[in-house]
Amino acid sequence: MAFSFIKKHWRIIFFVFGLFLSFQSTANAETCHRNADNKIVVDDTSANPVSHDGGSNFDKDYCNEEPLFYKVKIFEVMMCTSDPYVAGSGDTGADPNFSSCVNIFTKTAGKEIEIQPNVKADLFDGSISLPIGSFSYSVIVVDNELKIKHYETYIDNGGNDADIRGYKASGFSTGTTCYTHNKTTTYTGYTAATVHGKTIISASPGTGSSLGLICTDSFDPSNPPSDYDYTTEILDSIDATCDSTNDCDSTFRPYVAYIANSDIQGSYAGVLMQSDRRTVGTNRNNSTNVAYIINFDNPLVITEDVKTFEMLFDTKTSVSIDWGEDSSVTNAVKMGVDPFKVKYVVSN
Repeated sequence: MAFSFIKKHWRIIFFVFGLFLSFQSTANAETCHRNADNKIVVDDTSANPVSHDGGSNFDKDYCNEEPLFYKVKIFEVMMCTSDPYVAGSGDTGADPNFSSCVNIFTKTAGKEIEIQPNVKADLFDGSISLPIGSFSYSVIVVDNELKIKHYETYIDNGGNDADIRGYKASGFSTGTTCYTHNKTTTYTGYTAATVHGKTIISASPGTGSSLGLICTDSFDPSNPPSDYDYTTEILDSIDATCDSTNDCDSTFRPYVAYIANSDIQGSYAGVLMQSDRRTVGTNRNNSTNVAYIINFDNPLVITEDVKTFEMLFDTKTSVSIDWGEDSSVTNAVKMGVDPFKVKYVVSN
């Protein structure tokens, strides 16, 4: 299929807006209850210390927030005239079909983008070529190792500084502020010794070396500790039934079929792929990137008169703050890295 191209010298930019992509139920996106000082309120003697209903009940073991820093490595952005998603069967996926797609961005080694709230980030380093035509689908291929750097401060539901227990090689760290450090977890909670050659922590309460956050009473945002760093979460399975069957930590599935979402004005599907970015993954270790596929409700039309082309990314609820209890003490299990939604905006 032939395509015509137009070249634009405007930069295509990312905005952090109010959209959210998840390969699980969007019902999981529950923000944390905070006090007037913006501290997260917890019942710090409970295994379910946070509230999803404004403090009426403290009965959840996670809540979602917007991370201060979010990193994603992007390999390709494509526009397609035919559906690139090929349905899998059972636990076996199928190779996507990109034959009708044209690349507007490709980089073999990928380009790592750091997203901060309300800060623009450039994907394209110079002028770009956009295909003229009507496109019903889009594909964005990203590394399935997602990263965040974030901290939060807590207060208990009696108005006192919370005493949270966190990571330490021997024993526990404790304090009212907990922050990320250089550790790797999996999206599904799969805890094999390594995935992609990276050591996976079990991220479970009871042992300090198995926790994903460091807690302290002396965190200074203007002069943070040297071990305040990005934490990595590997998107190791995208089975849409994770919530209902609770088997994603043991059963690998590399695809999720189209799910309608009004925020992106279409539906999205996902396929875990191998390093060639064309072959569906067959296990957690050879699945190194993910194709995020959008089926637009209305085709994306690009003409010679296009003035701006924007890809709106959001990380508004892309950190899941996860908790656990041991010996009646609340443990900061991890800050899980959730994915994002993408919305295109074209103006002529």
